[in-house]
Amino acid sequence: MRGITAILTTAILLGPITATCHAQDFSADVAYDSPKTTDASNPQPEPVPSKLYVSKDKLRLEPQGFSNTIMLVDFEDHSATLLLPKEKAYQQLATAPAQYFRVADPEDACPDWQRATNVQMNCTKVGNEEVGARKAIKYESKTTNAAGSVASVWVDPVLKFVIKWEDADGGAELRNIKEGPQSADLFTVPNGYEVLKPRKKPTHGAGVPK
Repeated sequence: MRGITAILTTAILLGPITATCHAQDFSADVAYDSPKTTDASNPQPEPVPSKLYVSKDKLRLEPQGFSNTIMLVDFEDHSATLLLPKEKAYQQLATAPAQYFRVADPEDACPDWQRATNVQMNCTKVGNEEVGARKAIKYESKTTNAAGSVASVWVDPVLKFVIKWEDADGGAELRNIKEGPQSADLFTVPNGYEVLKPRKKPTHGAGVPK
């Protein structure tokens, strides 16, 4: 994925938010892979890293360096909210990014991965690997459609959370993971924010060409 902008663009089209399960709270940096391209004349910009906060059944995802958009996810009530700090507004989304999900059992994460993506897949547990300095369990999947795309995720058994993923478009890895309680304020819509209103189309007065 190409960072939070690409994730938010596709979030509404992705499957239902996976069920919650209690696990270790933490924060982390999300480092995205460089864009894959075969067109040397049209280089893609480097993805902007994001900051991730996870507390029990809630998640906050925001870009580093600027704050155009922030995503809040509540796994328990199956809701996702997009914050726009500049406008002091928010918008409800149909679902959350499928790359971020909890697992009930790190030794059997395929059912949770299936629910997170809402895509028919053949999922296989590969085995234990290390991601950075943390132990993880790798899973691979192949979609059952004609394209048959392959993807991989690495689940941290302590966090019960995906800490790395790869697919045909790229991937990302959680770094600088810090376990510990997260402030409840991170996961709520700030006071003073209003529902995002549709932009009004310009009106044309008499004698003004359309």
